[in-house]
Amino acid sequence: MKRFALLASILVLAAPAPAERDHDRARRALERGEIRPLHRILPEVEDRFDARLLEVELEREEGRLVYEMELITRDGRLLEVLVDAASGQVLEHEIEDDD
Repeated sequence: MKRFALLASILVLAAPAPAERDHDRARRALERGEIRPLHRILPEVEDRFDARLLEVELEREEGRLVYEMELITRDGRLLEVLVDAASGQVLEHEIEDDD
């Protein structure tokens, strides 16, 4: 029984901490003034591509925070758009192929 308790303790200590959720990380970055709020950036992106948001993630790429957005156009095409979270500038975009 002691052996099982010791093994269980080791497994608990060795388990990785839960991953930080996007919205927690985004809230802290917003509070520190590192990023612009998504609700300020999104209308510009949706208008530029005449598309609506399906999914967004806050990622760190090449040392900066970016919003990685997946959008759908009126004709059903899927777009992936990378936006600098601090400036709102579109960095990249591409149409996702079905192939």
